[in-house]
Amino acid sequence: MRLLKTLAHGMESIITHVSRASNVIGIISVGILTLLITSDVLGRFLFNHPITGTIEISQYVMILAVYCSVAYCAMEEGHVSVNLVVSRLPQRIQGIIDFVTILVSLPALSLIVWASAEKLAFSWIRDEASVSLGIPVWPFRGILIFGMVMLCLVLLVKLVHLVASGVKK
Repeated sequence: MRLLKTLAHGMESIITHVSRASNVIGIISVGILTLLITSDVLGRFLFNHPITGTIEISQYVMILAVYCSVAYCAMEEGHVSVNLVVSRLPQRIQGIIDFVTILVSLPALSLIVWASAEKLAFSWIRDEASVSLGIPVWPFRGILIFGMVMLCLVLLVKLVHLVASGVKK
């Protein structure tokens, strides 16, 4: 059990650094998205000249914003949750619920990673690109996979901590 805790702590340190750096990319992406959409709206209404491909670019930047930040959000327990009933239960039961939730989430997220990897391979082989601007699709599929793998690692570390603490919260 001690080895498991040490391994989880080492993994947690690496995951923390990577997810923080990735989150910075996500934050910058939100800023870029804000500037892009604002510029497009202003260009459309003030000069009757919108930015070409704004919707397409926005879709790809949104992938950066979401999937570069999802692991950090999970690490900081920032996802939306409704604890109306669970928060009133004893700590041990809350820990068991967290344990079961992670056990259900990991296989589901792993399936998302697997399916996305297949899509990435397809995009790579076919040299798939966006319709109007010709932006390659595969890097963004890779970012999605990166975000989901990081999320899985965060959940795995949380699972190890729950097991090591005897499924107490």
